[in-house]
Amino acid sequence: MQIFWIKLSKLKYKDFLNNLKNQILHWDKAEIVFTPNPEILLNTLKDKEFKDILQKADYLTIDWIGIYIWLQILNSPLPHFEGGIWKIVNIILLPYYIFNLFFRRKYLYEKFWERVCGSDLTNELVKFSEEKEIKITILDPYFPKDLKKVESQKTFKNDLQRVFPKLKFDYFIYKPKEKDDIIEKICNSNSRILFSTLWMKYQEKSVVDIMEKCKNLKLGLGVGSSFDYLIWFQKRAPKIFRILWLEWLYRLFTWPKKIKRLKRLYNAIIIFSLKVIFNKKNS
Repeated sequence: MQIFWIKLSKLKYKDFLNNLKNQILHWDKAEIVFTPNPEILLNTLKDKEFKDILQKADYLTIDWIGIYIWLQILNSPLPHFEGGIWKIVNIILLPYYIFNLFFRRKYLYEKFWERVCGSDLTNELVKFSEEKEIKITILDPYFPKDLKKVESQKTFKNDLQRVFPKLKFDYFIYKPKEKDDIIEKICNSNSRILFSTLWMKYQEKSVVDIMEKCKNLKLGLGVGSSFDYLIWFQKRAPKIFRILWLEWLYRLFTWPKKIKRLKRLYNAIIIFSLKVIFNKKNS
């Protein structure tokens, strides 16, 4: 399956997780995992470098429930409809696609793939690393103007150690001027897993660059704000919201900058849906 020239991985979550664990333990080839969301996919339309970076991943998994609407659009059995009629029919069918999203999840999983939630995947891999005494490396972004984030970074090591007391890890704030020194330290460590939280494009680029240089690493992932949830810097949505696939709604009401969150939701739902419908030939 491809969306905007990006080939996506068809996966079952448990099989995927077990495969990554085996990869870490048995030291086969190094692998990279990215979890692009609609915002990222839209950016690849105007940023060829970003698209090329994503295509270097071994696995591209979509961590956003709305993708199942667009997968249904792209796979709609409408061979006799073309052009404008195809677009109109799919717009009419949107309520049916949304119904499937919430009430026929098993059907969607079997037809396409299972959702791989980046936060859940990070949590599972960190727990596994602690259990097997595998060292990991965490890259955090350098945002000197975000005072709340700066304060959190000062206590990050202690906060993470409190949650995972036996975990072995290196933690770096990825300052541009210190980039080469940080990469050298990672290469000289015995770390096997790299988690990058540097935000869109920068985290993916950092994973590719470091994995190419540090042969001790066997798995690299771009995980966004997943560690913020692990140390409770950000509060994750209650379990009932996650089960119902309404985590986005909880974030909307609790996000301090609601206008920015609304704009991102608008791009992810409206703009992305229209791009998929009106650019079918590109997908």
